Amino acid sequence: MSATVRRPAFVWLAGTFAYTVLACGLTWPLPRYFQSRLLGSTSGDIGVYVWNLWIFRHELVEHGHLPFSTDHLFAYTDTVDFALHNYTPLADLLGVPLMGWLGTVGTFNVILIAAMVLSGLGVFVLARGLGLDAACAWAAGAVFMASPVLTARETEHFSLITAAPLPLFIWAVLRTLDTKRARDAVLVGALVALATYSDAYYGIYCVIAGAFVVAWRFVRIARRKVDRPAVTWPLDSGIALLGLTIAWRVLTGSTAIVVAGIRIGLQTLYTPMLLLTLLLGLRGWLVWRPTTRLHDPERTFRILLQRGCLAVAVCLALMMPLLVGIGYRFVDDRLPETVTRWRTSPTGVDLLGYFLPNPLHPWFGAYTRAWFATDVAFPEFVASFSIAALAVIGAGAAMRVLPSMWLAFTLLFTLLSLGPFVQVAGVNTYVPGPWAILRYVPIVDMARSPSRFVIVTTLGLSLLFAFALSGMRRRLADLSVGTAGSAGITALIAMALAIELVPAPRTLYSTEVPEVYQMIQATADEAGRVLELPLGVRDGTSTLGRSDAAPQFFQTRHHRPIVGGYLSRVSRWRKRENSRSPVLRAIFELSGGNSPSEDLVTAARQARDAFLQRSCVRFVVVNKRQASQELGAFATDILRLRLIHDDPAYQLLSPIDPPPCARRLRRGHGSKGEVAQRPPQTTAPR
Repeated sequence: MSATVRRPAFVWLAGTFAYTVLACGLTWPLPRYFQSRLLGSTSGDIGVYVWNLWIFRHELVEHGHLPFSTDHLFAYTDTVDFALHNYTPLADLLGVPLMGWLGTVGTFNVILIAAMVLSGLGVFVLARGLGLDAACAWAAGAVFMASPVLTARETEHFSLITAAPLPLFIWAVLRTLDTKRARDAVLVGALVALATYSDAYYGIYCVIAGAFVVAWRFVRIARRKVDRPAVTWPLDSGIALLGLTIAWRVLTGSTAIVVAGIRIGLQTLYTPMLLLTLLLGLRGWLVWRPTTRLHDPERTFRILLQRGCLAVAVCLALMMPLLVGIGYRFVDDRLPETVTRWRTSPTGVDLLGYFLPNPLHPWFGAYTRAWFATDVAFPEFVASFSIAALAVIGAGAAMRVLPSMWLAFTLLFTLLSLGPFVQVAGVNTYVPGPWAILRYVPIVDMARSPSRFVIVTTLGLSLLFAFALSGMRRRLADLSVGTAGSAGITALIAMALAIELVPAPRTLYSTEVPEVYQMIQATADEAGRVLELPLGVRDGTSTLGRSDAAPQFFQTRHHRPIVGGYLSRVSRWRKRENSRSPVLRAIFELSGGNSPSEDLVTAARQARDAFLQRSCVRFVVVNKRQASQELGAFATDILRLRLIHDDPAYQLLSPIDPPPCARRLRRGHGSKGEVAQRPPQTTAPR
């Protein structure tokens, strides 16, 4: 075999091996304890992602139907589907053959490291497609993998780590624009579906990124020539007046201003900043008068439009399981309702966050982390990239080697990641960004957390870093620095990146399952459901009662359906249906720290048998660290429970003489219809 044939294979093998070593280093010491530890707590979001992995295989293998719905959550109501849940079916499918061999936790960690490697390889493929040499392309993937944006999200948001389809999609779009081949369009559609199956937001990001790439290729913006300049002095006067008003509000702190006896409230800068932004935009339009035109000198737009329709058809066909689930919800009027409000939208990342050092660094990370939002969802707002990499990008900008397309691409997603209003150093400037408008676009509005656009920004910055590094190497070659000098400077950059970006040793969390859950491990028929106290029905924006992810993680051991649970989106119908039960409504009140009324307690006592018949609860687990004594006493009294097991952390109880379980109808695509609930055992297995 010739060297020209062997070399590409060697580059791919060497690059993949190097990415694997890097992934293990970035997660160290997780590879040593991959079957018993996690990068995040099982009570956090990572516990739900481990549950995703388990429930996918459980429904597919144990129950023999499509793993896009389950009756193992919200046991008081009927089957739930995962159409709008932050499910990870692509990663879960890869875990099916591994779980029997490595276990649930071991499989999850192996897939986590594999997802990191594939994300690096995806950026490598894109960078090579853009003409970068193998070394610079590998560096782009490495910086993307090691960026704090991704390493921080490894502790909570596993789905965001499975980012490989994003760069591969952009590569496929660029390839289709060049070749115009149908098979490349099929690949584009398949990658959008794979991106959606990796993370629901990624499919939306593909749409936005694809629209940008196509617009950059075919749309040209020019300044319109006019005979008479626009009259702007009225706008200038308004801008100056608003500027003075804002400055006066900031300097004096006054919340009102009186003009000609009229009192104008200025509680916040929201209204004046909005008006100022609109006036500045209008003035810019009047001065520049931009026009757009289609640029298609080769007349390829029509054939590419056909290829685009083919890509959409392929994508829809591959996403049919999700679309069927959404169809079920629509027919039943159970689609979750996401209310988009102008001023109360989730915030984006802080603009200053892009320039903060690595918050996971073992030396200075504790200080950097304090600069970010102190919200419990810390990883959600990490935007750090790399100070060293930004310096290299700055040098590339000075040398004018950065492609304007990727500068514009990165700027667009940076602005989107800032959310509806720009925040700087924790201060809301009330300056609206593009997300303030884009979040009202159908489908796009489902990406309700704008801070996650930072993933795509990081992709753009990684490519800019690679272009800058390539330009620096060429400039050094032109200056006759020599191979040794060029290698030395490259080594210094690599050392600076390694010192700055290393997050190891990582904090690891135990995956030990308490003894009480092992005692109630399900028999083959999985009859008898579990009620956890405290109890919650939770989604990404609200909670009935109180809940975390630990009960779902523990379900991977005992396998019995549970009454509460978490999904990214839970319909109002399901919340109402759970609240209609006096028993559950009282438990939600007590779980949230409130006391139910006497009327509600009386109604709950009368509804005991009806609740047990419908829910088929046969085991009640009380978490002593979280459930109040009042909640435990209420459940024991109302449900007439007897104690089976007691330890310092948990109590296990069971209803005395419960009524037979009601027959349940399993709904959802891939289901087998009505399932009879056999009377289960009412004592814990020994």
